Amino acid sequence: MSPPPAGDAPQTADSRGPSSGIAGVFRHLSRPNRPSLPVSSPAAVLAPSANALLVRTLARAGGNPAIATYGGPANLDIDHQYDQIRSNQPLHQRIAAAEALRHVVEDFSLTSIMGIWGAAKDLTDRSLPAEARQAGFDLLTACVRHSHPTPLERREFFETLSAPCNPDDFHLQLEAMVELTNHGRDVNALESVMMPLITAWLAGWFRASASARRKEKEKGSRSNGAQGEETNLQQLFSFVNDVIRFSFNAFQEDEILALLDQILFICRKTTAGTDIKNSIGIIRALITYGDIPRAKLEPCLEVLCGAFSSVRDLGDTTWSAVSNLCKSHIAQLTVVSLLAIVRAPSEQADRNTNTVRGAVTIADRIMKASGADGLPVIPFSALMEAFHRSLAADSARLEVDVLDAIVGLFEDDALRPMALQEDNWSVLLEVLVRCSQRLTEAGDEGTLERLSGSPQVTAVKSGKERDLFARLSHGLSQLITQFEALAVKPDLVQKGPIMTFFMTVQALLPDSAAKLLIYHYMDEHICFPSNPDWVGNTEQLVDVFFKNHQRPSSVRLLVLLAVKEVYQVVADIFPPAKIVDFVSPLIVTMGDESDMGVLEEVASFAVEVAYHAHVELFDTILDSLRQCCFADDSSTASSSPSPRVAATGSRPPSSAVGTTFSLGCQSPSLANAATKAFVRIFVQSLPTSASKASKAFDALLEIAQSRTCATDARLSAMKLLLRLRCDWAHAVLVTRSTGSETLAASIYRTAESQARRQASEESSLHRHSKTDDSASARSSRGTSMGQSQSSTSRPTTRTTSGVSRSLKLIAPLWLYPDPKALPEDPSSEPSQVLYSCTDALPTRSSTDVPREQLALPVNVWLETLISIIQQGGDWEIYSYVLVHLGSQLTNHALFAGAVPQIKMLRGVLCEQIKASSFHEPPLASGLKKADVTICIFHMLTMLLSYHEHFSKNEQDEVVRTFMLGVGSWERTATCCVHALAVCCHELPLSISKSLNTILQRMSQIITQSHVAVHILEFLGGLARMPDVYVNFREDEYRRVFGICFRYLQYLRDQRLAGSGAPSVRTSYASERQSTASREPLSLAEPSPRPDASEDLPQYVSALAYHVITFWFMSLKLADRSKYITWITKNLISADIFGKELVDEQSLVTMDMMQRVTYSDYDETLPDPHFAAASDGTIVKKSWVVGLSILTVETAVGSGLSQLTKRQPSITTHATYRSSIAPRPLHQIPLSSQTMTDTHDDASRIAVLPNHILLQLTSSSSKTPENMRPIPLPNDDATARALSSLDRNSTVDGHKVGVIYVGEGQTSEVDILANVMGSSDYTEFLEGLGTLIRLKGAKFNTQGLDREYDTDGEFTFCWRDRATEIIFHIATMMPTNREHDPKCVNKKRHTGNDFVNIIWNNSGLHFRFDTFPSDFNFVNIVITPESRATFVAARTRDYEIQKQFYRVQVMSRPGFPEISPAAETKLVSGKSLPAFVRLLALNASVFSLVWANREGGEHVSSWRNRLREIVKLRDRHCGPGSSLTPMTTPTGTPSSASISNGVGGMAAQFMSSRGDSASQREGLNTRRASAATFFSDGMASHRSSVVSTATATNTESEQDRVETESLADGYDFSKWAS
Repeated sequence: MSPPPAGDAPQTADSRGPSSGIAGVFRHLSRPNRPSLPVSSPAAVLAPSANALLVRTLARAGGNPAIATYGGPANLDIDHQYDQIRSNQPLHQRIAAAEALRHVVEDFSLTSIMGIWGAAKDLTDRSLPAEARQAGFDLLTACVRHSHPTPLERREFFETLSAPCNPDDFHLQLEAMVELTNHGRDVNALESVMMPLITAWLAGWFRASASARRKEKEKGSRSNGAQGEETNLQQLFSFVNDVIRFSFNAFQEDEILALLDQILFICRKTTAGTDIKNSIGIIRALITYGDIPRAKLEPCLEVLCGAFSSVRDLGDTTWSAVSNLCKSHIAQLTVVSLLAIVRAPSEQADRNTNTVRGAVTIADRIMKASGADGLPVIPFSALMEAFHRSLAADSARLEVDVLDAIVGLFEDDALRPMALQEDNWSVLLEVLVRCSQRLTEAGDEGTLERLSGSPQVTAVKSGKERDLFARLSHGLSQLITQFEALAVKPDLVQKGPIMTFFMTVQALLPDSAAKLLIYHYMDEHICFPSNPDWVGNTEQLVDVFFKNHQRPSSVRLLVLLAVKEVYQVVADIFPPAKIVDFVSPLIVTMGDESDMGVLEEVASFAVEVAYHAHVELFDTILDSLRQCCFADDSSTASSSPSPRVAATGSRPPSSAVGTTFSLGCQSPSLANAATKAFVRIFVQSLPTSASKASKAFDALLEIAQSRTCATDARLSAMKLLLRLRCDWAHAVLVTRSTGSETLAASIYRTAESQARRQASEESSLHRHSKTDDSASARSSRGTSMGQSQSSTSRPTTRTTSGVSRSLKLIAPLWLYPDPKALPEDPSSEPSQVLYSCTDALPTRSSTDVPREQLALPVNVWLETLISIIQQGGDWEIYSYVLVHLGSQLTNHALFAGAVPQIKMLRGVLCEQIKASSFHEPPLASGLKKADVTICIFHMLTMLLSYHEHFSKNEQDEVVRTFMLGVGSWERTATCCVHALAVCCHELPLSISKSLNTILQRMSQIITQSHVAVHILEFLGGLARMPDVYVNFREDEYRRVFGICFRYLQYLRDQRLAGSGAPSVRTSYASERQSTASREPLSLAEPSPRPDASEDLPQYVSALAYHVITFWFMSLKLADRSKYITWITKNLISADIFGKELVDEQSLVTMDMMQRVTYSDYDETLPDPHFAAASDGTIVKKSWVVGLSILTVETAVGSGLSQLTKRQPSITTHATYRSSIAPRPLHQIPLSSQTMTDTHDDASRIAVLPNHILLQLTSSSSKTPENMRPIPLPNDDATARALSSLDRNSTVDGHKVGVIYVGEGQTSEVDILANVMGSSDYTEFLEGLGTLIRLKGAKFNTQGLDREYDTDGEFTFCWRDRATEIIFHIATMMPTNREHDPKCVNKKRHTGNDFVNIIWNNSGLHFRFDTFPSDFNFVNIVITPESRATFVAARTRDYEIQKQFYRVQVMSRPGFPEISPAAETKLVSGKSLPAFVRLLALNASVFSLVWANREGGEHVSSWRNRLREIVKLRDRHCGPGSSLTPMTTPTGTPSSASISNGVGGMAAQFMSSRGDSASQREGLNTRRASAATFFSDGMASHRSSVVSTATATNTESEQDRVETESLADGYDFSKWAS
C-alpha cells in the first residue's frame, strides 16, 4: 500500500469522547492528536539478498536451473514452486512456495502471472491461518505490481480483492487494491464496481471503528484498542481520496451521491477527529477534482462550515474547499446554500450551531472579498437578513460571530461604502439589537465597559461564557463607535435608524453616543408636540438616561436640557394635566438623586416649573424637594462625601448649659441644593403668588427648625428667613444686605477678621515654639546625664499650640459679606400679596382685581429663633442667628404680629445675660463666651425699639441688663455703653432710675482706653438731657466729674511713665498683651477699625474737658460755686518733681467756670450808641488784665463808659455810668486849671478811661509789676490783634451736611438734585435745629452765602453755650440742572463737610462711596425701619414721633469707630434729631482732630482766643519777666509755640511751692488788686485793704501763703463768694 498523502497521516480517535456524531468529532478535533499505534502485519517481505540466497539453496539441492515456462531466471525452478503452491500441497509448503514466488515475481519479469495467482489465490481465504493469508495477499500484491494486467486480469484481481476477507487482513486487501488501481489513477475495467466497493468498505470500516471505540469506552480503557480499525479506515479514506482525485470522471453521479451520503453519514456519526478530516479531504477532492452534486451541495457545505467553525487546523482546508465551490459553475448556488445554512436556525431549531457559525464566518469572508479572486458577491441585505434569521439559534457564540462579521464590515474603509449604499438598515440594526439583548439580560444595565466585568455576570457565568460576553460587549462597542462617527455626518441617510438603534441599546451606549442620541432628539424635535408620541419619547429619554445614575452628570444634564427646551414650548400651550404628565417623571427623581450637580440643575428646573405650575404640580415639586432635604443620607453629596468635621479638642460645656456645639459639614449637601430651590421658589413667588410663597416659607421654616437636616441646608434657609423685611404697609420683601459686618467681625466671620485671627494664631504658635525650645534647653541643662526626663514634664503650651494647629483645619460655613447668600437676587419691590400679619392685609374695594393675599406666620419664625437661642446646637446655625437676628429686629413692620414672641425674646436674652447661661462657643471656633455676649447685647439693643410693648419693670430690666455688661465681660462694655446711650433717649425714666449705678460701673473702667471714649461720649450726651438726671444729688454730680478726672489723671500718669510723652497706644497694647497671655490662644481684636482712644488720645482728652464743661453748666446756678475748689484741684497736675502745672485746656475750663459760676447770661452785644454827642468825645483804651483784655470806651464829658472784656471763653460788654450827685450850692467851682471849656459840654474833658480802670481796682495798694494791667497802645497793630481775637468765635463752630436720598436713587447727581424730601425728613430737620434766614446773618454760616441767597434763603442751625452747628442742607439749596447739571454748587459744601447726615429713603443699602470726596470722613445714615415709597411717605397717615429709624455711622476705611451708632441703632422719630445731632457733633469734633493728626493738632476756639490774649500780653509785658514753660493739653504733643505763647503768662502767675519770694509777692498782689475779676487763667486775687498789721502778722501771713497750693490760688470761689 502506498502511504497516505502528505499531511493526511492517520490518527487515532480519542477514546474518552462520550458523544457521537459530527458535533462530538468537532469537539475531539479541538484537542491535540495522539500518535497512532503500530498495526500488526504479516511476515516481512524478503529483501533481494534473500532472493539470491534462495536461488543458491535450490542450486545446492541439485536442481539444474533452466528457463521456466513462465519466464524468469533459469536457475529458479519456478515450475517446482508452482507445483508446491497448488492447493493439494501441504499448507506449509504452499506458504513457503508463495513466499518464494512473491520474491520471484517482484524481482523478475514473468509471462504468466495469472497462472501463479490462479494456483495461489485460495490462500487469501479467510478460513486459512493468518500466515497463509499473509502469504497469499503478499503474492497477490506482487502479482498486481508485476506488470500491466489486461482488463480481464484486472477484473480477476478485483474479484479476488473485493471478496470478503478476514478483517485482520483488510490492510493487505486494501494495499493490493491500491496497487491494482495505481493509487486510484487507473480504474480501467473497474469503473462500475470500484465506487460501490469503496463506499461499502467505508461504511463497513466506519461501523467497525465505531464499534471498537464503543467497546473501549465501555471498558474504560485509556489505551486505543481500536487502533487497527481506525488505521484501516484512515487508509481507506486515503485510497478514496486518490480515486476521486485521479478517476472522478470514471464514476456515475449516483455512485458519487452514494459515496457522499456515506461521507456525510460518517461526519454526522463519527466521534473521531480523523474521520472528519478525512471526510473533508474527500469532499474537498470532489470539489477540486470533480463535482458536488447539487443535491448534496448544502449538506457538504454544512460539513465544511462545521469544520471551519470548530476545527482550527482545518480552517484553511475548508475555506479552500468552499472558495473553490464559489469559483465553480455552481458559485451562486453555493452562496444560496451557504445563506440557507446561515438562516437555518429560524427554520430548524435543532440545527447545529457550529455549522451556522462556520457558515456565518465563511459568508462574511466571501462578502468581504467583494468579488476578488473570482469569488461571488453576496448582497449586503441578503447577508444581513440571513444573519438576522441565524440568531434564532439563541447562541452567544453565534451572536459573537455575527457581530464580528458586521464589525469587520464597518471597520474596513473599503467595505464600509457597501453598507452605506444600503438605505435600509433595519435588518442590520435588528441583528445588533438581538445581540445586545443578551448583554442587557445578563446583569444590571450599564455601560459596556462596566458590564464586561459586572459582578452579576461574573458570579453566574463560567470563564468561557464571560469571555463570550466580553467579546460581545467589545463588538457592540466597536459598532456603536463606528455608528457614532457616521451619525455626525449631516447627509447620512441611516442616521434615523442609527438613533433608533441607540435608543434600543441605550444601556450599552458609551457616554459620547448617549449625548449624540440626546442631541438628535433635540435637533429633530422628537420630544416636541409635533411628534405624536412626544410625551412618551420624553419619558423614555428620562427613564433611559436621566434616571440611570450610572451615567455621568454631563449626559443626565443634557437630558434635562432637552426637557427644558420642550417645556418652554409647551408650558403655555397645553393644559395643566398634560404638563404634569410631561414634567413629573423628571421632577420626582429629586428624592433619589445623589449627584450634586444634577440635583442643582433639576432643582433649578423645578423652580422654573413651579413659577407657572398649578396646585397639583407645585405640591409635587415641593414634596420632591422635601425628600431631598430630609432623606437619611442627605448630609453630603455622593460625589464628594465629607462627614461632619469634629474639633480636635472640644471645650467642656458650661456648667449652666448642657449644650455642646457641633461644627457643620464642609462639603455641600444635597439638602442644601434643595433648600436653595425652596429659596428661589419663595423669591419668585413673592411678588405674585401668596399661596406658593407661603408654602415655600413653610418648607424653609421646617428646614430651619429641623435638627436632623444638613447644616448648610439650614443655613441656606436662615439666609433667606433672616433677610425678610416689610415695608410700611407690612408687605413682605427680601433685602440683599443685613448690614451686620461689624458684628460678624466680632466673631471672626469676615475675611479681614479671619486673616487677623490666622496671623495671631501663627504668632502665638511662634511664641509657644520659642517658649518650648527655651524650656527644653533649660530642662536639658538642668538634668544630669544619669537622669531621664519624664514625659509628663513637657510644657503645657504644647497642648495649646496643638489645638491651635487643629483649628486651622476647620473653615466656617458662612462669612460676611456673602455675595451668594441667596441663589437668586430678590426683587427690590415689596410683595403685593404677602404680608407679615393678618391685621395688615389690605381691604379690597369692589373694583379691585381679585387677588389672593396671605399673612406669613412670622410669630412661628421668631419662636424658632428663640428656640435656637435657648438650645444652641450647631455652632454655624447659632452664630448665624446671633449675627443677623438683630438686623431683622430693626424692621418693626415684620414683627407687628409677633409682639408676644418679642416679649418672650426679651425675657430670654435678659435672663441669659443675668444668669450667664448663654451658650459657650466650641473651642475650635477660637472664640470666648464674651464674644457671644456681644451678639446677645446687640439683639437686646435692637429690642429697645419695642419698649412700648414692655411694662415699666421690663424696661427697667433691660437697662439693668445693659448695666451688667459694663465691666462684667471683656469687650462688652463698649456695646453696652452705646446701648445705654440709646436708652437715655428711649427709656429716660429707666435710665434715671439706675443712673447712679451706671455711673459707678463706668467709673471703674474709665481707665480702659478702648472704652474711655465711649463713656465720655455717653456723659457728654447725657449732660444735654436734664430730664434724665433731674434728681441728681451732689455726690452723683461729683461721680460724673470724677470719671473725667480719673481718666485725665490716668493720662497724666501715662505721660509721666513715658517720660513726658503719653503713649496710650503702647499702654493699651501692653494691657491687651498681658490679658492675652492668660488665655489659651492670643487672638487679635476682631474689630477691623482702630479705636479712637488709641489713635488720637488728644480727642479723648478734649472730650473729658468737654464733659466737665457741660456738666458744670448743667449745675444749678446756686450750686456751682460748691464745686469750684474740688474741680480746680483736679485740673491742676504735677510733673515728676512734684511741681504743679496747668495746661491750656484747664485754663480755658477755669475761665469758663469763672464766667458761668455766678451767671447764666448769654453773650452780650456792644452798643455803638451808648453815649450821646452831649456826653463828650469817646476815648478808647485797652489793657491786658490777667488772661483777659479789657477795653474801656469813655465819653470824656459825662464819664459814660462801655466796657468790653475779652476772655478765652466769652466776650462781654457792659455800660459803666457814675451816678454824679448834684453839686452843693456851697461848693466852689473847680479851678480853671482843671476845667476845660465849661460852656461846651461836648468838648469838656471830665473823665478818662484810665479812671474807669482805677475805679475797678483797689486803691492805695502796692501792685507788683508782673501783676499790673498792661496798657496796650492805640495803634494799628493793637487794632489788628483785637480784630483777630474777635474773629475767633466764642463757641466751637461745626458744619454738617444733610442729604436726602430719594426712592431708588443711587447716583450722586440725582441725589443732590433733590429739592424736597419726605414728611418725616422735613420733621427731622425741624427737630435738628432752628430755621435761620441766611441773608444778613451775623454768625459764621460755615461758607453759606449771607448776601445773595446763592446757597438758599434758609438753613437750620443749632447752638448751645459752647458749640454751634450749621447744617448744609442739600434740599434747601437752589437746584438748576440746566446751568449746574452736576450740582457742583451743592457739592462744594457737602463735599467739604467732614460729616454728612444721609436720610436714606431709597430702599437700598447706602454705599459710603456714593459721594466721592477727600473730606467726607463720616456719613450718618438714617433709614426708616420700614421702607416706603415717596408718595406713601408723604401721604400716609401716621405719627412720625412713634416711627423708628435705623441709624448707622459709616466712616471712611481706616477711620476709627467713634460713635454709639457704629453698629446700627434703632431710634424713634421723637428722639432721632437729638440723637443724630449729638452723633454729628462728636463726629465733627473727632474729624477735626483726625484731619490735623499729621500736621499738628486741632485747637479749639477757646484755646485760640487764649493764645491770642497771651500773645498780646507777651508782646507788651515789661522787661524782666521770666518765661518758663508750661504743659500743653494732656495727650497732645509739645509745641514750642504753645509753650512760648502761654509760658510768659505762666511765669507771672504760676510758681512752684519752692519759690517763696514769688509766693509772698503773689500774696500781696492777690490782696491788693481787684483786677483779677477780669482774669481767668492767672492765680485768683482777693480784694485787699491797707494793712495796719504788725510785721509779725505780715510774716505770719507770708508763712501761710508758702503752704498754699497752686489750686488754691486759682480757686476764685474763696473770695468771690
